[in-house]
Amino acid sequence: MKKNNDLEDLDLEDLKHQWLAMIDTIADPLVFIDDHYNILRINKAYLQIAKKYNPEATYNTLINKKCFSAFANKQEPCNDCLLNEAKVNKPDIEWTTDHLFPNETFTVRAHVMEKTPEHKEGRYVIHYRNVTLQKQLQKSLAHADKLAAIGKLAGGIAHELNSPLAGVLAFTQILLSEIDSNNRHKEDLEQIEIGAKKCKEIVENLLSFARQDGKTEHFTDVNLVLELEKTLKLAKGFLQQKHIQTVWEIENSEGVILGNSGQIGQIYLNLITNAIHAMKNGGVITFTKYEDQKNIFITIEDTGSGIKPENIDKIFDPFFTTKPIGEGTGLGLSITYSLVKQHGGEIKVKSVINEGTTFTLKFPKKM
Repeated sequence: MKKNNDLEDLDLEDLKHQWLAMIDTIADPLVFIDDHYNILRINKAYLQIAKKYNPEATYNTLINKKCFSAFANKQEPCNDCLLNEAKVNKPDIEWTTDHLFPNETFTVRAHVMEKTPEHKEGRYVIHYRNVTLQKQLQKSLAHADKLAAIGKLAGGIAHELNSPLAGVLAFTQILLSEIDSNNRHKEDLEQIEIGAKKCKEIVENLLSFARQDGKTEHFTDVNLVLELEKTLKLAKGFLQQKHIQTVWEIENSEGVILGNSGQIGQIYLNLITNAIHAMKNGGVITFTKYEDQKNIFITIEDTGSGIKPENIDKIFDPFFTTKPIGEGTGLGLSITYSLVKQHGGEIKVKSVINEGTTFTLKFPKKM
């Protein structure tokens, strides 16, 4: 008598295709590999990533290739891969990596599959999730919170210092106006005046930084290119004095946003000043502009000393500076960051030591 068992009617090849179709619906890249990193199965999302490096890649051509070669275009396993640890200690393990693709962050989860009589070697399911935007958002929110807290503190300190400092400076200048030029205390008073003026500059920077917290300006039409031209005219003498050339690679003056022209000028001036300080022996500053459907991008690129990789994430922090004591307050780029954010924009930086730094400003177009 024939058994009534649906399993006897299953076509294993059909079952395999149904299973592959199911994992193809998963939006994140998924790969099945063996103990030697050889690919056994992949899903559609994994294939799309692999096509970044090999446009001709297909399901079949990737089978039996090494996962680190197919997915990350590497010649050996990634430095921070924890698959070996998963083999020995844990059936499931997860880690975060920045080494798969430039400027992208992934969380990687490895699951160890149980061995069977047919599969006596190790097999692993590797799941990748791109968390770049999530990490950037977390970083941006943390930075905004830090700016707000320090802004309130800076504002309070600046107001407390302003009055006594104004008194010190005023009385020093009165004494200087009345004292004889040959008086032995004249030079001491001049040093007090210089120190008081420097403190006054720092207090003004503190107040300027504090005002960015929650400040609302009346925005009007601002032409980004024309404002950049105005700022360059202001800085022209200083640039010539420091033997710095400018290269203008902006083809047209189109580019209107809703903003505050004074604040846009301050953004430009802060970045140009920053570039000048990075080029002690002269150099070149290049200005470019490009657009997409929603945004206008302005880049300011210098040929200066560059920023060390360990400092890139700190340069927009208040009071962070690599300049010698007395030459900077560490507020210029913090104020720039705040002003850009007030305009609904973004600021990014790329830098190579001894080659130069590029700041990219992104502003939403006026719609």
